[in-house]
Amino acid sequence: MTKDIAALIAPILAAGGALRTGRKHPVLIMPNGRRTGIPVNPSDRRALQNLRSHLKRLQPDLYA
Repeated sequence: MTKDIAALIAPILAAGGALRTGRKHPVLIMPNGRRTGIPVNPSDRRALQNLRSHLKRLQPDLYA
């Protein structure tokens, strides 16, 4: 996991979220119970932007 992705998910973990291992990628479980996969080694140049927008849709109060 890159330092940019770790910094992006840090507020969710501080708010009570959890990071669990999945089959291929870690799974981030939000405080509201929703979950999403986290890229470990993103090969897409927009992977960070895509993850940021996905997290905003799942937990909008943390990324207002």
